[in-house]
Amino acid sequence: MKKHYFLPALIMALFSGGLMAETLLTVNGNKIDSREIDRQIKLIRQDNPQIPDSPELRNELLSNTVTRILVNQEARRLKLEQGQEFKTASENARKSAKEQGADKHPDFKQQWEDFQAELLAEAFVAHIVQTDPVSDQEVRQAYDESKKYYEGSSEVRLGEILTPKKADAEQAIKDLKAKKPFTDTARKYSADPTVKQTGGINPEFDALKDLEQSVPPIYAAVKDLKKGQFTSTPVVGNGVFGIFYIHDKRPLQLPPFEQVQNNIRHNLQQQKISRAVGALYQKATITPANK
Repeated sequence: MKKHYFLPALIMALFSGGLMAETLLTVNGNKIDSREIDRQIKLIRQDNPQIPDSPELRNELLSNTVTRILVNQEARRLKLEQGQEFKTASENARKSAKEQGADKHPDFKQQWEDFQAELLAEAFVAHIVQTDPVSDQEVRQAYDESKKYYEGSSEVRLGEILTPKKADAEQAIKDLKAKKPFTDTARKYSADPTVKQTGGINPEFDALKDLEQSVPPIYAAVKDLKKGQFTSTPVVGNGVFGIFYIHDKRPLQLPPFEQVQNNIRHNLQQQKISRAVGALYQKATITPANK
């Protein structure tokens, strides 16, 4: 199996239907044992016992493990562990562990393997940054394209009332039509406990263009509203009824290039790293355990 977009479905199959195979996946010949996922679950729950052991969490951990294996395999193919920075970091960590007596801990071998895997992943990222850096031209081009994309658009500061009860949503709309303050109405009807403090008003502005891409139903409901107006019918999704209020609205103005160029450069570099990892998935052989 070479296409990484099959991976989520494959993982779901492995964790459903009572599959009892000890080996979950093989990644370019490297087996992922179910006990490895059990180990990661245990570590997570040691620090955060409130987090449940769920199929969703196991899916995420297995997917992350596949990525780590692919990145480590590529890092070793590139002989990045032979680099001076990698060697120095390993030597310093080993020395520190010995001085603190951590190397005598019964779990030290596994902890050292985890540390080496993380160090290899960092070396891979550094390799991508070094061999495929973001140029000044790319940064400027991304800014200009963003400026053109948002030109003439607006951004809004939304108020939100979210409730699983249709009757509460409808009553909230009646109260708003009766000129009751939005914050009071939100505190009364919203199921979100944080609304008791915030009054349901988001602290940040959202670009309407971003809402159009990320949550089209909300965008469609608020795009033509003016400051002080609200949705006259609930926006329904995933069993939740939402009322949205325009606390403020203004023309969108991008910050000056000099103010955001570092963030743009960082985001572009992250995209290059993601593409590099995606390329590893594309050429990988990822197969489920034999049933």
